[in-house]
Amino acid sequence: MTYSRFLMLPAVLAASLALGGCGLNSSPADKLTFKAPAGWQGSPGIMGFMQFWKPSGSKNEVLMLFKSPKALTTTEVFKNADLTDAKVKQQRSIAICGNQPAQYYRAVGTSKNGGDSNIEMVMSNANATTYMAMYVYPAGGAANGDAESALRELCTKS
Repeated sequence: MTYSRFLMLPAVLAASLALGGCGLNSSPADKLTFKAPAGWQGSPGIMGFMQFWKPSGSKNEVLMLFKSPKALTTTEVFKNADLTDAKVKQQRSIAICGNQPAQYYRAVGTSKNGGDSNIEMVMSNANATTYMAMYVYPAGGAANGDAESALRELCTKS
């Protein structure tokens, strides 16, 4: 699986779920405490279902946030994606936002430039909605701690 095909996962899921009515440029982060690292450039929100952030000057890192208007299981997410080349190295249940259940994944996949990329993802259901945050960065490179922290900020605002 290439890096670009892996990044298509949120796009494919959003397209299949885009039948709901949301503002064209609204962000999936609007009702969350989610915050991208300082200095990272965000794309416009895409129909309230997904948004991407990249650090200035970097083409090898991306932070993505996806929102599904219905609760999804991890089985459904991976079933709808072409993840044949990604190798899940770690999967565990975690708690975020105090006691909100979530699933954490760490995987390695092949990037479009032929190198390996680390993939970290947190997925959680809250208020009958699934939120998924994913951080992709080069294997062998250091992870951005703020980007890793953002993965766990899928907390709904009070």
